[in-house]
Amino acid sequence: MSITVNTNMQALKIQQNLSSATDRMNTAMERMSSGSKINSAKDDAAGYAVSTSLSTDLSITNTASDNVAMGQDLLSAADGVLSVITDNLERIVDLLTQASTGTYSPDDLAAIVGEIHARGTEIEAQLTSTFNGIDLFGAGGAGGTTAVNIQTGSSSSVNIATGLANMALGTTYSSIAIGTAASAAAALTTLTGATGALSTVTTRATTVGALQNRLDAVSDALDVQATNLSSAISTIADADVAEESASYVQAQILQSASATLLVQANSAPQIALTLIQG
Repeated sequence: MSITVNTNMQALKIQQNLSSATDRMNTAMERMSSGSKINSAKDDAAGYAVSTSLSTDLSITNTASDNVAMGQDLLSAADGVLSVITDNLERIVDLLTQASTGTYSPDDLAAIVGEIHARGTEIEAQLTSTFNGIDLFGAGGAGGTTAVNIQTGSSSSVNIATGLANMALGTTYSSIAIGTAASAAAALTTLTGATGALSTVTTRATTVGALQNRLDAVSDALDVQATNLSSAISTIADADVAEESASYVQAQILQSASATLLVQANSAPQIALTLIQG
């Protein structure tokens, strides 16, 4: 092996190894501190592109889950209102059944009608219920004409307007006139008929229930999708701390060894001086 002064090849090679070991140490430290093995596109261009795309999909999925939860809350509110209306209508059915019997005096009928009017007033108030400014049953004109879409993905949605469309009960029970047993019987037939108020409310409740079941299914699907996306992102981007720790220790040892050897390599040209001095 030749002895040179101008170019110390051994020192240059050791410097390269020292630089490489230092870079590996820095990379391992960055990955362990961030928990991710892809901290920029230069770490893994293809992996970075895929993980970014999957992260976007996961963000959309999580937001869609929030949308579905809001839709479920809205439908729960509607279902609660329908339950209250149903209770009042069933009480009115009882009262009309009672008034249809000819054994009650005009004063008795007046008392019965008073409660029917009170129940009717409550029903009309419930029909104006809103959720976050959305008219649930179209009493104010919005619910029957404005579509209510629950966005469940970047290109998918569930329309729940059918459960909130205008719900006309046909009879205003807050001012219904019942002066005789016959008129009470007629009102009872109207209320309990196939197209009566009780049937209308029951149909609407079953529609809302079906929509709730659909959103529950969508919510379950979104949860599964979010789990799968998280797993895929983890596989591509998450750092293996054990692996990075081993790499760090190895690079640290090589760095220390290179630093020691570099000192020795840098002293090699001194041999030339010894030869000159004789």
